[in-house]
Amino acid sequence: MTQEPLIPYEIEDTAEAQCVQDLGRRRWLKLGLWGALGGMGAATWYGMAPPVVPLYFNGRQAYAHYTHPAEVHRLVLAANQLVDKPYKWGGGHQVLFDNGFDCSGSISHVLYRAGLLKQASNSKDFARYGVPGPGRLVTVYVKPGHHVFMEVCGLRFDTSGSREGEGPRWRVPSRSRAGFQARHPLYL
Repeated sequence: MTQEPLIPYEIEDTAEAQCVQDLGRRRWLKLGLWGALGGMGAATWYGMAPPVVPLYFNGRQAYAHYTHPAEVHRLVLAANQLVDKPYKWGGGHQVLFDNGFDCSGSISHVLYRAGLLKQASNSKDFARYGVPGPGRLVTVYVKPGHHVFMEVCGLRFDTSGSREGEGPRWRVPSRSRAGFQARHPLYL
């Protein structure tokens, strides 16, 4: 009993057929197999990933859900400790526990305390932080040389708010992301 080949030796003249011919039969089969397995794995992971549970917010402090990873719990705890600190230009860059924080100083402090950053960074440094694009749980938005803010499970941690000189706070309403680059810690 003879079995028909997966890819016929003689295939019609189409762009797809030319691609297969250019790659060669064996290489195409390998890429096709690995591509299919990779695609199935990614689809399975995205299909099985639970929806993101938002942080609980009481108007001042945020609280992580028990299903959030330990990094998110540490991040939220560190951010809660900065709430109500005043805005201070350059604050949080020279001293980890400063008496005031600017945008990048507060984000640096929180990420450092959560074990997601090795040293204080400014907004230019954050343009190279982590992985490009929005994260599933944590996203750092940066406009190099201007401003940095962070979203954690749907809640924004930011120094820009309704009043001049307002320091780091959790905020519900979103803000414009125009001109900002999204970055995120690996796996978050």
